Amino acid sequence: MNPVFHMVPQPGKEICDFCVSAPKFKVYACCNFVIPWTKRTVFEHEPIGEWAACHKCSEMIDADRWAELTERALRKFVKKHSVPGCDQQLVWEQLGQIHQLFREHMIRED
Repeated sequence: MNPVFHMVPQPGKEICDFCVSAPKFKVYACCNFVIPWTKRTVFEHEPIGEWAACHKCSEMIDADRWAELTERALRKFVKKHSVPGCDQQLVWEQLGQIHQLFREHMIRED
C-alpha cells in the first residue's frame, strides 16, 4: 500500500496526533511500532514515545471508540489537505491501520 499523503509534524506545535486539532489535552504512552507501508518506526530513536490527543480524541480513545476516532481524523485530514474523494477510502484505511497499531501498542494506565 502506498501512502496518499505524508504528514510531517511541525516542531513546537501543541496539536493532537490523531486529528491535528489544537490544543493537545492528554498524552498517551505507546511502545514503538512500524508503519507497514513505510517500513519506518513511529519513534525514530526510542522504544517508547508519546502520542498527544485533543479533548475530543482523548474521550474516544478512553472509551475505546476507535471507529469514531478514525472518522474524526479522516474528516479533519480531508478538510486540511483537500483530499479528493477518490483518495479518501485509502486515507481512511491508512488512518484505521495506524489507530489499530496505536491501540495494540498503547501503554494503558492501571
